[in-house]
Amino acid sequence: MQPSLFQRTACTLRWLAMAGAMAAACAAAPSAWAHKASDAYLRVAGAGAGDADPARADAVALQLSLALKDVDAGLDLLDADGDRQLTWGEIQQATPAVAAWVGQGIRWQCGDAVLAPAWRFEALEQRTDGRYLRMAAVLDCGATQALALDYRLMQAIDPTHRLLVSGQLGGQPLAAVLAPDGRSRTDLRAVGGSATAPEAATARSGPATLAHFVSEGVHHILEGYDHLAFLLALLLPITLLRRQGAAQALPAAGPWGGVKTLLLTVTSFTVGHSVTLVLAGLGWVTVSGNWVEPAIAISIGVSALLNIFPVKGLRSDLLALCFGLVHGLGFSGALVEAGVSGGLLVWALAGFNLGVEAGQLMVVAVWCGVSLLLARWAGYRTVVVKGGSVALVVLSLYWTVQRIAFSG
Repeated sequence: MQPSLFQRTACTLRWLAMAGAMAAACAAAPSAWAHKASDAYLRVAGAGAGDADPARADAVALQLSLALKDVDAGLDLLDADGDRQLTWGEIQQATPAVAAWVGQGIRWQCGDAVLAPAWRFEALEQRTDGRYLRMAAVLDCGATQALALDYRLMQAIDPTHRLLVSGQLGGQPLAAVLAPDGRSRTDLRAVGGSATAPEAATARSGPATLAHFVSEGVHHILEGYDHLAFLLALLLPITLLRRQGAAQALPAAGPWGGVKTLLLTVTSFTVGHSVTLVLAGLGWVTVSGNWVEPAIAISIGVSALLNIFPVKGLRSDLLALCFGLVHGLGFSGALVEAGVSGGLLVWALAGFNLGVEAGQLMVVAVWCGVSLLLARWAGYRTVVVKGGSVALVVLSLYWTVQRIAFSG
């Protein structure tokens, strides 16, 4: 039986409403770099490591890079004339206030003493998500004394903000990620190798670094809205249950065909992004975010379009594998910019990848629950699969245009 004019009109309106809602959400989206969280970077170097003043045997050199957008959010006076354009003069004028703000948000403890280093402006630097202000300071903390850091900057401003710590101290590599609202403290150096704080071993122990970066990987995938959108585009057409009266919804492989397709698709995506994450993290492959980020956005649109206009013979697992290679390059950006190196890099890579997979499995589990609830609904394929795919195409176009404009 052919659908009536009313039914066709209602279906069209549902599609347009969903696409319109997504377009409105796109217009309100704050950033083209959808999966890049608010990050700051701290580089630590002990005397003799090349960064500290060689005339001061107990010196610990610090370099802190803060996104200008974060500094502007923390200090209303940064954009002095309120024109939403930061000038070199405004940055120079605000430097003393920035130094005071940093000093209030970062607490340094050397032994039993609390230190207050004098932060100074060092340079402006460009990273994948914009320009950063780099501040420098020197701590006078003897090599025989414990050194701890408590990071509270941006605590009341951005709950997603993190500090990525790297460098070398006392011949030991450092690798840690701190969050003002959670993991705010770490021991950079413990006397006699003893660990008194939960994060104390992160600078020395490989397994501890792995565990530390598992949580960072989970955070990254759950905040990576573009990666989640691509995963959703892959999962939307996979039907886990036979819908009554719609045998075409049942995969050819039988009642377990949907589960098999799901596992193959998710596994292929995992293999793809794991390969390039490791290659880029180890420095064997170097790519520019100027093309990786638009390519990730495009992958969402292509996968969503294939849900609307299927191509016979094109396997979803192979598609997931190919685009997974591109997404892995996007995942690697967080570790590459963190500056993790040396013996801890492999541990950090492994932990980060495991965290990404754990977060991905959480999303898949949620989707499976939603799919099982809605799969028997008569409008599932029209509203959820095709309507959702239309919305993802609109979102993909929005991100692609913004990222190309940003990289230009």
